[in-house]
Amino acid sequence: MKKYWIETFGCQMNVLDSEVMAGLLTKMGYQPAREPEEADIILINTCTVRQKPDAKAFAYLGQFRRLKEKKPELILGLTGCMAQREAPIIKAHAPYLDILLGPRSVHRLPDLVRTVQEQRRLVEHLDLYDDPVPPDLVVRRSDLFAYVTIIHGCNKKCTFCAVPTARGPEKSVPVDQVLRQVDQLIEMGYREIILLGQNANAYGHDLPPVNGRRVDLAYLLEKVDEKAAPAKVRIRFTTNHPNQMSDRLIRAMAELESVCEHLHLPVQSGDNEVLRRMWRGYTVEQYLRIIDRLRETIPGIAIATDVIVGFPGETEEQFENTLALMEKVRFDQAFMFAFSPRPNTLAATFPDQVPERVKQERLRRLISLQNAIQQRVNESQVGEVVEVLVEGPGEKNLRKLTGRTRTNKTVAFDGDLSLRGQYVLVRTTRAYLWGFDGVLESHQPSEVPHTKGLAMGARIGNGK
Repeated sequence: MKKYWIETFGCQMNVLDSEVMAGLLTKMGYQPAREPEEADIILINTCTVRQKPDAKAFAYLGQFRRLKEKKPELILGLTGCMAQREAPIIKAHAPYLDILLGPRSVHRLPDLVRTVQEQRRLVEHLDLYDDPVPPDLVVRRSDLFAYVTIIHGCNKKCTFCAVPTARGPEKSVPVDQVLRQVDQLIEMGYREIILLGQNANAYGHDLPPVNGRRVDLAYLLEKVDEKAAPAKVRIRFTTNHPNQMSDRLIRAMAELESVCEHLHLPVQSGDNEVLRRMWRGYTVEQYLRIIDRLRETIPGIAIATDVIVGFPGETEEQFENTLALMEKVRFDQAFMFAFSPRPNTLAATFPDQVPERVKQERLRRLISLQNAIQQRVNESQVGEVVEVLVEGPGEKNLRKLTGRTRTNKTVAFDGDLSLRGQYVLVRTTRAYLWGFDGVLESHQPSEVPHTKGLAMGARIGNGK
């Protein structure tokens, strides 16, 4: 039996692409290898949002080249965003590669593998306008959580971002195809489904109306909720752009039972001039109004964000405006990065690049501030009783169970392993940056109502 090994870098969409490629290889008769050394085909699924994943990918190429020298019949492929954007550099650096495959063309992997086997030459498929084919077999990493792509690509022109030239223009997956995958996952027993898109809330703008109704993400969530709510399956969606955060979508989040009270909404900077040079298309004031609407409509919502520091031309005052925004919004979580110039992006050509030492110093200050904010936010939620989907033993303490709330926060508590995959009620007792310690309040599934109010956290029995 032939075996495969897939090394994955990057976002949740890359994780799903790797799961789809594993499914395609399984249909070809391959099995997963326990280690790269026993594989007959090795794929490196790459990310190119920042420089660090590029460097890691090249490091793995060097490592796997030595395996290929020992086993010439080994098929070695590079897939994903880096393959799409930097094919000439990759081919010059690694002439021993057999496959180059872009993220829009994952479904073409079997054809490429067969061509390599027959002709023993480099084959590639790098088409930004390829039409992705819905997978019929996905080898998923988890039996509780599953990803479903709802929209491919990105139409935005952010000056710092490599994604549009790696994943192509936006193309929504038809509603019936999404619902078919959701049906399958619910039938298979998955407890949480995450709808994915580079701009998930841009979903549907390129689809025709259905029965006279405009198709957008709010419409899709309504249809998904009809299937997920009766099955007590949670629904999340990520990631999102502020310009598509409509009142209609916010109301759907508030009203639909299965849709979690958790949102990833990148702000990138707290300064209007920096946002203008990023070509983000909104102001700080507009972003803050969206945050206000979210919190007014969905009490208890957890909001995560992305922030870039050291964007070209960013002054100390502009950076301090970002710090001020962080203090004002009080994000539940933030993914924070120093600006990384990417080839063939406009921002990489800006003449006023910020020195690396300044970028790193600002990043340290931002992380320090967000850590303090996050700790305070979590401490304010100690004593709440929250709905937790039990995932299993904790990574650091195998004697405790861990799970996540509807607001995507981790809770650790004492309990029996038989609770894995169930919803339980846990009272939070101590806060950390990563989440909470807690005490199990109820572990009978019938006692855990899958309702919006309790799921967001309620103070029960403590007089508060």
